[in-house]
Amino acid sequence: MAFLPHVKPVSIRQTVVEMIRRALLEGRFRPGQPLSEVGLASEMNVSRGPVREALLVLAQEGLVSHSQNYGFSVLEFNEQDRREVQQIRLPLEILALNLAVVNITQVDLRTLDALTEQMTQAYEDRRYVECTQADLDFHSLVWERAGNKRLFSALRNLMVPYFAYGSAFRMSRPDLTSELLGEQHRCFTRFLSGVSDQTAEECVRFHLGL
Repeated sequence: MAFLPHVKPVSIRQTVVEMIRRALLEGRFRPGQPLSEVGLASEMNVSRGPVREALLVLAQEGLVSHSQNYGFSVLEFNEQDRREVQQIRLPLEILALNLAVVNITQVDLRTLDALTEQMTQAYEDRRYVECTQADLDFHSLVWERAGNKRLFSALRNLMVPYFAYGSAFRMSRPDLTSELLGEQHRCFTRFLSGVSDQTAEECVRFHLGL
């Protein structure tokens, strides 16, 4: 597995973080696969230090697991994990949507529309990393506009691994199309803009396929 050419010294840790994160999002590692600091450093032509620092950052994000005895490894994220996340996500996302409706701006709504277009086009083109990032950006904006820091933190910590590995390991709904993906997100936008006849719970349940 080849990474990018030699990493320049400027912001080396951040560059390494982004390179490994992208490799994880692209599914270039198996679930549970050990991540060798020495091996990654060799492939990226950097010293071991920045790689370890990057893996610690990614462990804090919930994208890799870390054990003092076994080192770093790709997160084990299976269908059972996905179902459990959905159960927790449902009430939190409903709360965020209800809170965000009073804080959302016209600029925010245009941003959400643009992100919806980005993710649907990326999904059609099978650019799953870009699709996942646009999807996460969409929801992160809604969570932020909820105006509750603890709620935002809880949803970010819960959902970042879900977005990453739900895409990388192809655990999304088998009936998902770009049209359905777009409608799931436009349902949120209509609710936030005050023109929907659906409740926040109905929007979130539709979005999650429940």
